[in-house]
Amino acid sequence: MHLWRKFFTCYTPSEIQPSVDLVVCGYGVPDFELFPWRFHSLGNREDYPPHKWSDATIKILDNVADDVFIFMLEDYWLCRPVDVRGIGFLFDYARQFENVLKIDLAFDRLYMHAGATFGCGANTYDYVGHLDLIKSPHGTPYQMSLWGGIWRRDVMRRFVIPGESAQQLELSGTPRVTEDVLVLGTRQAPLLHGNIYASGRGKTPAYSDNGWAIPEAEVKYMRGKGWIE
Repeated sequence: MHLWRKFFTCYTPSEIQPSVDLVVCGYGVPDFELFPWRFHSLGNREDYPPHKWSDATIKILDNVADDVFIFMLEDYWLCRPVDVRGIGFLFDYARQFENVLKIDLAFDRLYMHAGATFGCGANTYDYVGHLDLIKSPHGTPYQMSLWGGIWRRDVMRRFVIPGESAQQLELSGTPRVTEDVLVLGTRQAPLLHGNIYASGRGKTPAYSDNGWAIPEAEVKYMRGKGWIE
């Protein structure tokens, strides 16, 4: 929440700050102030073990998400100022083209399985304002990647089935993605985040991952507040 306020709001000119409905979906109601976020309870945690992660996601899609929305997991922490104006352009694009499944906001599509060279981003698919849109072709790995992005709720709902973990949804969900939908990204990554608690690390946080580090000043500040280890 601190990093969202810092990087999504503080660096955004007041004239282009959007009206954003910030929703935290979880289980038990938190015992701390969430404003301006609001909390939506999905039920009891014990009803959603890891292999039913997709069941909780279906509840979000059916009851919470807007027609077009940004979906981010709880350990995706912003690490630099967000291009809010660019994200506004991408929202408009996703609303206009009903076959959009996802627009990746980070570098997930740009460098997919291509090392240090452009993967899916070798060719520009379209332009939106100052952003270059790239297309992730059908059959590309991780089409259902949960890395931070803009989704069309109705299209996403087609490919999310009950009884899958988050990792299964990414892996098994990708072959379910049909050729008639668009998975897009940009070359500019208007929203970049770290993955603080990657599954391979378990409960050990990493505030610097893949070079996308949370600024040390912010880590020090949050430690001083007792919010992180």
